[in-house]
Amino acid sequence: MSTTTAKTKTKSVKKRARNSKQTKFCKKCHQDILSNEMRGMLMSHDTYHQFLAKDYCKEHRQVYSDHKCKPIWCDKCRFLIKYEIQVMSTYE
Repeated sequence: MSTTTAKTKTKSVKKRARNSKQTKFCKKCHQDILSNEMRGMLMSHDTYHQFLAKDYCKEHRQVYSDHKCKPIWCDKCRFLIKYEIQVMSTYE
């Protein structure tokens, strides 16, 4: 009787530490995309998020009548970068 020994192939799997944080940054606006997704940041391709951003600007214009508000979206990752506020000068 011959006995054969079967060699088992084991693949070395690299495991990531549990506490290590993954990061993925947008090349245009330099925001951390993964943390923005986890926090539920506003995105331009979601119509409800667009409504929330426009509603914020509308409320801001009601409180400050001499301001103009405009949401600025990143073209690459489509997250909200900032609100651009312009103060209209009434003294001229």
